[in-house]
Amino acid sequence: MTGLQFVVAHAVKLGLLVLLVGIVRRGRLGQCWSFAAYALAILLGNSLVSFWPSRFYNSSFWLVKQAAYDTLKIAVALELAWRAFRAFPGAMRTARLAVLIVLAASTCALALLTPARSYTTLWAWQPAVTTASLWLLTATALMVVWFQVPLLDWQRAIMLGLAPYLLVYVVFFDLLRRRGWALLSPLATSETLAYLALVVFWAWAAWQPAPARSAAGIREAAA
Repeated sequence: MTGLQFVVAHAVKLGLLVLLVGIVRRGRLGQCWSFAAYALAILLGNSLVSFWPSRFYNSSFWLVKQAAYDTLKIAVALELAWRAFRAFPGAMRTARLAVLIVLAASTCALALLTPARSYTTLWAWQPAVTTASLWLLTATALMVVWFQVPLLDWQRAIMLGLAPYLLVYVVFFDLLRRRGWALLSPLATSETLAYLALVVFWAWAAWQPAPARSAAGIREAAA
């Protein structure tokens, strides 16, 4: 870990703390439970690697924490999709839930049917899992726009932030696969800076006052 990466890692931890406090203080914890778990997992993994690098800065722990991150990212995508589709009333709700089930099944299949996780199969499983989350988030966002589904501002911020970052992450792995590990350090620094920008955006969004009409609109649409 370079000096810049170490500094950025501490900045990410600070941003995550501000984010988690904002989620609790603004009453947004229940708007996406899986996202709070994801942010907490990122904070824990970041802290272990930064404060105890001799024990946790290795390939074995990286694979374990990355598996946890990937699982939670898919959980966030699935929860956001479920919260978006459940807003449809009556028979339309059944049709949208059927689409959600198909999307969820295909996402889980893509994520779980990849080879066993190791550095020898890194190029096979990591982009596949990330792409699965990206597909579900993108499909959900398109349905939200097309059918004008009312979402809370915080749920929309999670979706708008996570989808572009996942795209950057897929490009990051594709460049490593094409150019080799010589680019690992500069690409890792760029990816870390991109994630810091994402955390700052989420922290800002988490602390924004929630308009009263957003919650009312959701309740009215779900009635």
